[in-house]
Amino acid sequence: MNLPEQQAILAVALLAAFADGEKADTEREAIRRMAESLGHEAGGAGLAQLYQDVLLKRATVATAVAGLSDPGHRHLACEMAVSVCDADGRKSAC
Repeated sequence: MNLPEQQAILAVALLAAFADGEKADTEREAIRRMAESLGHEAGGAGLAQLYQDVLLKRATVATAVAGLSDPGHRHLACEMAVSVCDADGRKSAC
């Protein structure tokens, strides 16, 4: 998996984490662990830039998944998003 694919997966996870309007530390920690597991530097400028892109609405689900042509990578992004949403132990109604 290349760097743009890693960033796309992390962007999807970040979008999921912030979808409920909350910014839980457990979700941040889950994203940090995901970044590390993908081989992405968790504390690096790349992750900080992704946070900025998501928070400033420069990244959307559509733009993030556009960088994921492999169905396996799309599935991984979905599973990572679900795990981030579950990280704080709370689920909000849709």
